[in-house]
Amino acid sequence: MKAIVFEGPNRVSIQEKPIPKLEDGDILIQVDLCGVCASDLAAIRGEVTDYSPPVVLGHEVAGRVVETKHPSVKVGQKVSVNPMITCGDCQYCRADLDKYCQEIVGIGHDIDGGYAEYFKFPRHAIQTSKLITVSDNVSTTDLMFLEPLGCCINAMRETIFNQSVVILGAGQIGLIFTQLVDQLGLQAIVVDPITERREMAERLGAVATFTPKQTEEILEQTNGGADTVISATNNNQTAIGLSFQIVRRGGCLNFFGLSAHDQYLKLNLEQLHFMGHKIMASWAFSRWSLDQAHEMISDQKIKLEPILSNRFPISEGLEAIEQVKKSQGIKTAILGSPNST
Repeated sequence: MKAIVFEGPNRVSIQEKPIPKLEDGDILIQVDLCGVCASDLAAIRGEVTDYSPPVVLGHEVAGRVVETKHPSVKVGQKVSVNPMITCGDCQYCRADLDKYCQEIVGIGHDIDGGYAEYFKFPRHAIQTSKLITVSDNVSTTDLMFLEPLGCCINAMRETIFNQSVVILGAGQIGLIFTQLVDQLGLQAIVVDPITERREMAERLGAVATFTPKQTEEILEQTNGGADTVISATNNNQTAIGLSFQIVRRGGCLNFFGLSAHDQYLKLNLEQLHFMGHKIMASWAFSRWSLDQAHEMISDQKIKLEPILSNRFPISEGLEAIEQVKKSQGIKTAILGSPNST
């Protein structure tokens, strides 16, 4: 089978690999679609350290079970996965905070993931309820978005809201946040330099959109400052600076986007004391939020298909990665199976 392998910073290749062999309790998933995540791009650029190369990338998966050695899983089931495999028994796992488990193993981070025709999902992951099965009525595209939607839902639960919400970035995450904020009856204001993405944000519920240079206009729209700023970008210094420029006194800043390992947030604590900003960094999902995401896509309560703009076969995977690097389109996905569309 073909697979896209991350070998280390700035080293990615398309390789022929054997179809994984199963041990007792494992299952084999044929990949239909796998989303290209910004975290994978950050790993390729050498900006983050939570990957264990060489590894087949990909954790935003939609597929079907084609072989099973687990008694509770049947061939033909349509599935996605919770890509964080954890111990299931520590204080964090018991509290639905699996992302803090000290034994975490990531699909597409530490063990082979979904940028391939097939990948193996291990017995322990199934035993700890990390396999997500859906009905055939759920579209493959919507299913691919289950994991990022779960991340956004989790962040919505953690974030402090009042009325105005400025979302920095209108990639897949920013556009999901736009819809979730709109569904709460709040004002979703989206900032992105790319016209196509701003137009999509308006289609999906944004009350206003701006470029990052329109600081004064953003402040006018929010009556002097946003109640909440969610940074759905890579949180470089420009995004950090803009976030503090446009948030009101006492407002909430959620630096959701993954930052490079050498990016720092420098604060004057006296100023923070008097400005009263609530600063946080949501990341990943919980089992609860993935359940909520499952329900939303099953009931078609969110528009995800318009966000997917590009699909590439594995054989063109390097071109797909380059396209994402250049911010071309909105969301890019890898077609796992040759029969996927």
